[in-house]
Amino acid sequence: MLRILEQKDTSAYETLISGLDLSPYAQLHISEATENDGVKGFIVYSYTPEEVTIHALDDGGDLNQCDGLVRSVLFKAELKGIERAVFLVNEPAMRQRLELLRFVKNDENVLENIANIMDSCKSCKENRTNS
Repeated sequence: MLRILEQKDTSAYETLISGLDLSPYAQLHISEATENDGVKGFIVYSYTPEEVTIHALDDGGDLNQCDGLVRSVLFKAELKGIERAVFLVNEPAMRQRLELLRFVKNDENVLENIANIMDSCKSCKENRTNS
């Protein structure tokens, strides 16, 4: 079973982290998608009082894993009262998956209202054709 858990030990990501342009006030976090046989993907993100920023994302090419990783971060941002998300992910295939999942659109990198995208997920559960 796939689990998405925040990774407190970021030493495996030090090279990636050192290349990020972070605000001195940003709270950096990493969550990993794991299964029985290890790490399947990760997401690197930071919070400021105004927004959550997605700095890096590796979903192993799996659309469902991409959705789960991003939604877990957006959910945590919502709990903190943050409404805005910025995606600094520029890899073309990843951008395509983010657009397909409606996290970004029209070559923009900002999601202005996290609640709208999270609320749209609730209607999926209510639609019996998705079961």
